[in-house]
Amino acid sequence: MNQSNDERNKFSAHQPNWLIKWFSRMLLLALFGSMTYVATRQSYNFSHWVPHHFFRDIGVPYSARLWAEQNADIFLHFFGAMSLTVLIYTAKISKILSRPLTISLCVAAICLCAEIFQYSIGRGFESSDLLLGFFGIFMAYSAINKKN
Repeated sequence: MNQSNDERNKFSAHQPNWLIKWFSRMLLLALFGSMTYVATRQSYNFSHWVPHHFFRDIGVPYSARLWAEQNADIFLHFFGAMSLTVLIYTAKISKILSRPLTISLCVAAICLCAEIFQYSIGRGFESSDLLLGFFGIFMAYSAINKKN
């Protein structure tokens, strides 16, 4: 069975979109799962995630390493919300979640629910975490909306 060149070109033209969509879905699943795990812990410590030996070997001072440990939360809220927004957009899960504004509002609701849940388990409600999440969502929304 020989396929015509048009049929082969048609399939290969759609293949990158298909791969991006499914790769985004797998990353989204992993990111959402890890975010859920961290958000539902009563306490967490990022010090065992930081590559201390590597930073020491390249000459990063101890005070900078300590600051990075204590403020890793900032990085996670900002880039987590931004990544979640971009991945939901590229995963093309449903028609409802195809518009950038709808995705942004959905991720903002997830961020708000996570902070409320953390308050209910005794970790406290931090408005700075919520603000950083919203800023990450806004940055992703700006990039996605500029693309459209």
